[in-house]
Amino acid sequence: MTIHVFLGPTLSPEEARQAVPGAVVHPPIRHGDLLALHLGPGDTVVVIDGVFHQTAPVRHKEITDALRRGARVIGASSMGALRAAELWQCGMEGVGLVFGMYARGDLDADDEVAVGHLPSGDYRALTVPLVNIRWTIANAVAEDALTAGAGDVLLEVARSLHYTQRSWGALVHTASRTHPEAAEAAVALRAFAERRPDLSDLKHRDALLALAHAREPRPGGPVPADIPAPLVPRTMYLERWRALHRPATAAPGGQVADVGELDQLRFQQLYTPDFPGRYRRFALRRIAGGGAGHADVASTDDSALADAALKAAEERGITADRLPDGAWASWLTEEERASGDARSRLLTLLVRSFRVGPGAAPFNDVPAELRDEDGAWALSAGAVAAADRLNTQMARTGRRRTPRHLPGALVRRHLADVWRATGPDGLAAAAHDRGFFSLEEAEEAARRFVLLHRVGAAPRTAAG
Repeated sequence: MTIHVFLGPTLSPEEARQAVPGAVVHPPIRHGDLLALHLGPGDTVVVIDGVFHQTAPVRHKEITDALRRGARVIGASSMGALRAAELWQCGMEGVGLVFGMYARGDLDADDEVAVGHLPSGDYRALTVPLVNIRWTIANAVAEDALTAGAGDVLLEVARSLHYTQRSWGALVHTASRTHPEAAEAAVALRAFAERRPDLSDLKHRDALLALAHAREPRPGGPVPADIPAPLVPRTMYLERWRALHRPATAAPGGQVADVGELDQLRFQQLYTPDFPGRYRRFALRRIAGGGAGHADVASTDDSALADAALKAAEERGITADRLPDGAWASWLTEEERASGDARSRLLTLLVRSFRVGPGAAPFNDVPAELRDEDGAWALSAGAVAAADRLNTQMARTGRRRTPRHLPGALVRRHLADVWRATGPDGLAAAAHDRGFFSLEEAEEAARRFVLLHRVGAAPRTAAG
């Protein structure tokens, strides 16, 4: 039963807490923020401000996913008004005049609500949003502080300015330069805005209305009816985002800010010695589960699990004698193709080629079967956080001192040492054994941790 409020330059945290006592106030919403919350029926999310220029904005799927989980989502003023105008048919509640203008189509440009602000935690606005200028002009005309003709000219001047440059001072300066006849009107409009903040800050007004609305009972009862399935697609992207942004499990006293569960899994996927065995059982269970009569294979031993996977593969027409030579060459090394029996070779091929869908990765979230025991799992979060700290420190020493600037050959040697693999084929096979889509995907993931291993700070869960 929590009310979460995402805000920035539109409203101060103090005003939000005064309007909704007990509210949990967050910075402007961005991609992943909703997925990191454990939302459910009874929870309310009020979206006011959001980022979009410097980082990815909150995705529509994230909001519809919160609605599907039973949370109430309200939008107003800025990013909230934009998303509510786009998603009100899915159950998101829009509040205020800004939302109404977007929903009716009176406004259609995102920069109407965009504001430049300080990058620090106070998010103080440095510019004036165009929608506020519109409202100020309308109110000034209604109050006889401005003529309608002058208001039209000044609105065009404001629209000509980039959102990062819109301010009352810039409006006065630009009007005096491009429309001298409206210079006095621009000065008068700025004075009106300073004198009547109640008639010049529409976004602030709408934000307060949204918070008051959040305190009222949800229309239609505490939990909405399920949203029709077509409006809430369960995609691999959503599951991947959820795993990436879900907070990691930390060891006692560990600091794992900005580390997600998928970060933990990536570390274990790269460095934990027993991960290939975990992944093999995971893949074989998924393969066996798709065959007739093999749905319940979670409790079988390894031999029975292998039998079930082979039977499911045979039902799909996949057997050792039917596979072309190219298939074997794609998934097994030359040495592996020349050794062992047909059964073991086919099982290896099935595991390495396993995918959740055509062209998709083997897993998109964090399946329970791939997690290590809790102690090692928590240590992995600490290792990721340590790697990020080291990379940040290194980046401060020069422009090209980041993980993405590491030579590819260095990263590949790092993986060869950790996995004790030799040659391109051996490395590719080791990557597939650990559930990577390709060796290149493994190398990209390993860049984050190369420095950590070079300074000898990796935890004891690492191989090598």
